[in-house]
Amino acid sequence: MNAIKSRIENEKETYRRLIIEYLLIKNNMKKLLFTLSLVLMSMGAFAQTKTFEVGGKLNYGTDAPHFGIGAVARYNFDEHFRPELTMNFYPKDGNDVSAWDINANLHYLFHMTDRFKLYPLGGVGIMGASYDGPAGSTSSTKLGANLGGGLQFNLTDKLHLNAETYYQFVSDDGRGVMSVSLVYVL
Repeated sequence: MNAIKSRIENEKETYRRLIIEYLLIKNNMKKLLFTLSLVLMSMGAFAQTKTFEVGGKLNYGTDAPHFGIGAVARYNFDEHFRPELTMNFYPKDGNDVSAWDINANLHYLFHMTDRFKLYPLGGVGIMGASYDGPAGSTSSTKLGANLGGGLQFNLTDKLHLNAETYYQFVSDDGRGVMSVSLVYVL
């Protein structure tokens, strides 16, 4: 009888922790979506004379899962400042872990030539990971910061090739990400 009561108490505590974790994740997502909406609204204020870029990217992370794909959207305020929004997904690659992230970064462009640009980048992101394997399943979502740099080569006036590397800092973990993206200027 005591074993049954103990098991019930353990299950109650597990459910209580899951509910608290869900509420914390939900609150963090609301904050991130509010921040991202402010960034996107501010980008729309200058849409008459500036350029907007969209494209895809391939990623390599230093921690598993390693390979990922993503989408990128950028807005060029002027010839130096460019906010960027990226969404990436890292499918399972043999270790039962999948991951995703959403990032809002700011680039400061240094024009080396007419076709070649260098830029540092910094920003914020939300990172999530899920484990679903023989030992059970779990997931986590964390807020973090990004810091890195990249280079851009203009293949044409409307098509740009980018290579970036940055580090995603989170509270108890982090990882480096290297990416290649191809964007189209709208």
